Amino acid sequence: MWRNVLSDEGKNIAKHAEREQEAGNFRRAKELYLKAIAKFGQASDISGDFNEISVLRSLSSYYIERVRSIEHELLNDPEIDTRAFAPVKKETSGVEVSELLRGSGVQEEVLGEVLRIAMEISHEGREGHAIGTAFLVGDAGNVMARSRQLVLNPFEGHNRDKIKLTDAEIGDNIKEFAQLDGVFVVSGDGVVESAGRYITMDTGMVRIPRGLGTRHSSVAAVTLATKALGVVVSQSGGVIRIFKEGKIVATIKP
Repeated sequence: MWRNVLSDEGKNIAKHAEREQEAGNFRRAKELYLKAIAKFGQASDISGDFNEISVLRSLSSYYIERVRSIEHELLNDPEIDTRAFAPVKKETSGVEVSELLRGSGVQEEVLGEVLRIAMEISHEGREGHAIGTAFLVGDAGNVMARSRQLVLNPFEGHNRDKIKLTDAEIGDNIKEFAQLDGVFVVSGDGVVESAGRYITMDTGMVRIPRGLGTRHSSVAAVTLATKALGVVVSQSGGVIRIFKEGKIVATIKP
C-alpha cells in the first residue's frame, strides 16, 4: 500500500517536472526530478516485488538522464548560476532491469521513454477519452515480418533521426496515433518504425490472465517468437503491462 503511494507520488512529481522543463524552468524541473527519483528509490526499498522494483529502477535511471540533460543546459547558459547545482552521481541500473533487457537489444533509455509515453496515455487518454495501445520494442525486423500494416504508416519515409523517441515532437505524435488500431513498432535504439501494425501470429501458444483481450495476447505471442519486449496500455483501467518471452514480467497500475 505505502509503496504504491510513494510510486504514484513520484510519477506525479515527474510529470510536473516535465512541464517545468518544457517551460524552460530548469532549476525547478531539476529539483522536482530529484524528488521524484527519491520517491521511486523509497518505493523500491520497501517493495518485495521483483517486477515492481525493475520498473521503479528503470524509471529512476530515465529521470536521472533527464537531470543530467538539464545540467548540460545549465552549464551552457551563462545567465544561470550553476554553482547551486551539485553534480548528480550516475546510478547503476539494477540487475533486475538488466535481466529484463538482456537479449532484447533494447537500450534502457528507450524502454524508459516508451514507459513514460505509456504512462501519459494511461493517465491522460486522448481528448478526454480513455484509450488503449501497445508497443513492441526491439527486434523490429522480425516483428514487422510477423505483422502487417492496417493503415498508412505515418512514420514511413521520414529521416530516421527525426522519428526517434528522443525527438521532442514524437511523443505527441505517438499519443495522437495511439487512437489507431494496431501496435507501434519501435527499434531497440528508439526509432519508431511503424504505427497501426496488425499482428498476424497465432496466439494459441501463449497463456495470459483471463479478462485480458486480443491486444495483450497478440503482444505476448510476438514476444514469445522474437526478442522484442511488449508494453501494453489497457483501455479499461489504464494498467500498463510489460511482456517478455510470452509472459507478463511487470505491471504498472495508474
